[in-house]
Amino acid sequence: MSIPLNSCIILGGTGAVGKALVKDALSSNAFTRVLTLGRRPVPTENDSSFTNLSVLEQKTIDFENIAATFPDEGANLPQVVFCTLGTTRAAAGSAENFKKIDQQYVVESARQIHEKAPKDPATGLSKVHFLYCSSAGANADSYFLYPKSKGETEKALAEIGFERVSIFHPAFLKTVEPRVGIRAGEWIFGKLVPVFEFVSERSATISVASVALAMRLVGTSDSVDVQGVSPKSVGVNPKSRSKVAYFNNPNIHDIVNKYNASSKL
Repeated sequence: MSIPLNSCIILGGTGAVGKALVKDALSSNAFTRVLTLGRRPVPTENDSSFTNLSVLEQKTIDFENIAATFPDEGANLPQVVFCTLGTTRAAAGSAENFKKIDQQYVVESARQIHEKAPKDPATGLSKVHFLYCSSAGANADSYFLYPKSKGETEKALAEIGFERVSIFHPAFLKTVEPRVGIRAGEWIFGKLVPVFEFVSERSATISVASVALAMRLVGTSDSVDVQGVSPKSVGVNPKSRSKVAYFNNPNIHDIVNKYNASSKL
């Protein structure tokens, strides 16, 4: 049983990174089918920045009842799955709701994909490359809600049983549109961005467009090394045997810069 190499799923397409990823996936012509899954469609009407809409397909799911509402794609399930689902404590309204949206929705969606995807007969792994946009500082052992949730989510995704898992650790995200529910720390950091960028832009900040481009380039690469850039770390999860690669903020910058430089040749 084969699965389409030229199609992808985007979970969380209405967020800042997700919307940039939908735009990039469409305009790149890398995919003949881009399927978004979320609580609501990505609004593309009257927005000329969304191109190649003929390959875009949008389906809504109920994250409170994922098993019953997740589309049963069977052999048509895309091999490349991008996940940019996430929120903030302020936007969620409570720590409990934050954990539900930021972690439960992500992990349960991933498990549905794993369950429905074709499996490699030799390894039992799902023939899926799952790419997750996490955050710099993610740490399952942290005492703080945000980095702890991200770190726990990363661990769960690595143990599900995909052939490949790529995890991205962007630093402070620069957006064109105002971000809803921004954390107090992010607001303060945002005021200091020009200073930090002067010292080290590669470590301190990244645009959502760059994160989207890097995710797409990694997602369409057969190798963990992309544009000659190696991830910060790569290994095999001892529980699932999935190959797991971690891309930090400098990695993202380097992938994008090398891609842009080669595109100008």
